[in-house]
Amino acid sequence: MTNDNTRSKANAVFFSAIMVISMVAVGFAAAPAAAANEQPRPATDTTGDIEPTKEVDDGATVFQGEEVTFVGNLSGTSQLIGVAGNAEGQVLEANVDESQTPGRYAIDGNGSNPSLTVTTPRINTAEVQIGQGGSDIAGETVSTADAANLQVFAEYNFDDAEELEVEVQDESGTDITDAVLNDTDALFNQSGQYVGLDLADEDAGEYTVILAGADDLDVDSVEELTVTITTDEEVSIETSEDSVTRGTNVEYTVSGGTSGDTHNVTIDADDFRDSFNAANNQTVFRNTGDTVRVGYVNNSGNFATDSGALSGSIAFAVAEVEMDGAQGVGTIRTDNLDDTSVDLDVYAEDANVSSIEDGSASSVDDASVDVSEGQITIDSPGNEYTIGSEVDVNGTATGIDNVDVYVRNNDDWQLLLSDIETDSDDEYEEEDVQLSNANPAGASILGQAGTYRYGVIDSEEYNGAPNLTTSEFSQGTSTSQSLTTVEGQLSAELQTINGQINTADDAADITGNAEGQNQVALIFVDERGDVAAELIDVEDDGTIDIEDKQIPNRAIGGQFSTGTVTAHFVSQGRDTNIGDGDIPGQAATLDGLVDFVNQNVSDSNLNADQARQRILSETTEDTASDDLMVTQTFRYAESQTTIQSVYPEEAQAEGVNPVATGETMVVEGSTNLRPDSNSITVEVLDENGNSLVISSTDEWADSGQWNTTVDTSDLEPGTYTVESDDGDNTDRAEIEIVEERQQADNGTDTGDDTGDDTGDDTGDDTGDDTGDDTGDDTGDDTGDDTGDDTGDDTGDDTGDDTADNGSSDGGSTDGSTPGFGALVALVALIAAALLATRRNN
Repeated sequence: MTNDNTRSKANAVFFSAIMVISMVAVGFAAAPAAAANEQPRPATDTTGDIEPTKEVDDGATVFQGEEVTFVGNLSGTSQLIGVAGNAEGQVLEANVDESQTPGRYAIDGNGSNPSLTVTTPRINTAEVQIGQGGSDIAGETVSTADAANLQVFAEYNFDDAEELEVEVQDESGTDITDAVLNDTDALFNQSGQYVGLDLADEDAGEYTVILAGADDLDVDSVEELTVTITTDEEVSIETSEDSVTRGTNVEYTVSGGTSGDTHNVTIDADDFRDSFNAANNQTVFRNTGDTVRVGYVNNSGNFATDSGALSGSIAFAVAEVEMDGAQGVGTIRTDNLDDTSVDLDVYAEDANVSSIEDGSASSVDDASVDVSEGQITIDSPGNEYTIGSEVDVNGTATGIDNVDVYVRNNDDWQLLLSDIETDSDDEYEEEDVQLSNANPAGASILGQAGTYRYGVIDSEEYNGAPNLTTSEFSQGTSTSQSLTTVEGQLSAELQTINGQINTADDAADITGNAEGQNQVALIFVDERGDVAAELIDVEDDGTIDIEDKQIPNRAIGGQFSTGTVTAHFVSQGRDTNIGDGDIPGQAATLDGLVDFVNQNVSDSNLNADQARQRILSETTEDTASDDLMVTQTFRYAESQTTIQSVYPEEAQAEGVNPVATGETMVVEGSTNLRPDSNSITVEVLDENGNSLVISSTDEWADSGQWNTTVDTSDLEPGTYTVESDDGDNTDRAEIEIVEERQQADNGTDTGDDTGDDTGDDTGDDTGDDTGDDTGDDTGDDTGDDTGDDTGDDTGDDTGDDTADNGSSDGGSTDGSTPGFGALVALVALIAAALLATRRNN
């Protein structure tokens, strides 16, 4: 009997092993046949001529969103397991998910086993060029002549996986690819190739070039480029603004024509200001962008860059603009233009200045821009003034004979204009005033970009006194408004908190714009006249974006004195020199200016005004200087944090207010610390100084106003102390926690325990939860939860509540399905056979 049983068991084991070996053999036999169809994707394509394939072997790279076939050392594998980083433990199948985590995946999650790398498909470069190797003109306009030889260039990282396909659509969205291909097909077989297009015969308009994977990778790895086609006859001109205040630069764009051609753009001398003087070489067109040359033409048709070199009268200003693609961009300065509608005329490519002057050439298009005087009013002026411009100062002054005009920075009011007469209609007016160049001290304030107060007061109050305190000005018959002065193309600002930079942080972010500059100088002057200067970098796109810029020490050493500090940002003008080109003992460069401030000015024992004047005298106020400067004033102060208000969240109020227990308490205050770099902690203390509740915040606005909330649920009615702490400073306020405020009489508890304990626990969980928890608790609750839930219900009672400490035969299931390898299958079959034999016994 024993031998029969043994023989039966052996037979079962034998036949089980035969079945498994047969299955494995079939897999091994099928793998070479499948792999013989094409060469699998290599781990690294060093030749650049491997055909794209979806068959991958050990070491290859696969891409999110593609479907591949495992071959070679991966043959017979249904899934791989991530072995490192964010991919660790994740499953990779042959149909790679579009959101598959990039990383390395191996058989059985063993890094020494055959593996694949998952990465994101990317088109790294996508350009439309005029001829191979030309500049990228995507997003621009080209002429029909240039459109005959457009080349689409692409570099991408999935050329071993599939081709990159080009599709061209017209403005209606119709696919016109086959009609515009230029002796090539629409597929890139390898990265770094070209696909030629010929759009010369297409209608004028915008065309879209779409690049996408030709098979699986056509969703995320897609680039869309646009090209606008114009005919050669469609030369036109337009301005970036329809109307501007005189002193503002205006950009114009010439469109159409052929790339490389030049077109003359003119402004007639009749549109010049009356004050225009050719001998002073006044500038109308700026030599920027695609401009080749700028200058003037006299009534004899002669051209000169320097208008003073021309005899006779000036006929027009001219700029010669070269077409880059089918567009050419330039700029005009409106300083020397009349307050009128100024016309810009553009001419055909073959129209020279002499033919324009004698009238034999006519413009092919024109554009206009309305130039007006700076309107700064109380009725005038307004809230913005362009430095150097002329404006009318006017308004009404009922019952007053004369008025004085003042401006204020931070402290006293400074006289700007005095004794303006009021007429019989109670209106005062002063015409054609250059506010930033008036003689009184107030003009020096408006000569720097910034935001100030502009005010008008009855002359009889103080008879044109040079300075007035804020209280003196407000006590008189007066009015005021905000006035922002703007200057050139330089803008920069130190980010202050509540108008201050504190000595603890001793740093600030700097933002701004200085187009065309690599660096600008930053000069600090404190209220004692101590100075420091340094250079700050400008990004390639012309922006200034510097985080956590440390405030430098004084040139003589040590921190600046606390108090008022001015920061001066200085950049070079068009002549690239600082001032008039001569800085004492230094080169007339930004480096020379920095050395001049740190060495000459710092050693001169000057007060603050003198130090600032010394700096101004070598920069913006120097002879013939076109330097640009932005000045900012801030307080340099010790760090400080205070509590200002305490109130219930439901009832905002100023000052310290009672809060009902259980309500959310709001604590708010003021600080000059920088957010993110600092945090403010608020504690509620009992009478013994014990901390009961803590809250904190590290977020507040530039105004320095901070707030945080405190949960008072665990606070009994009584008197407590609220303390704020920023690490260096503390402040305290005494608060009262009172009984719960009156609620609506509807029987509901407005606290967190509202009755229903949501989830599947559908029984009532009310009051202190002393009743039975008779919800939908369908699992066996065999732990300590015996039925009565008599606690305070302070824990979370969420979800299906089907297990709760003990075992649960309710529906908790594992959604994953384990995979079986050949070895596991063999063991399972042997075990099954032995079990079957045992049962037969």
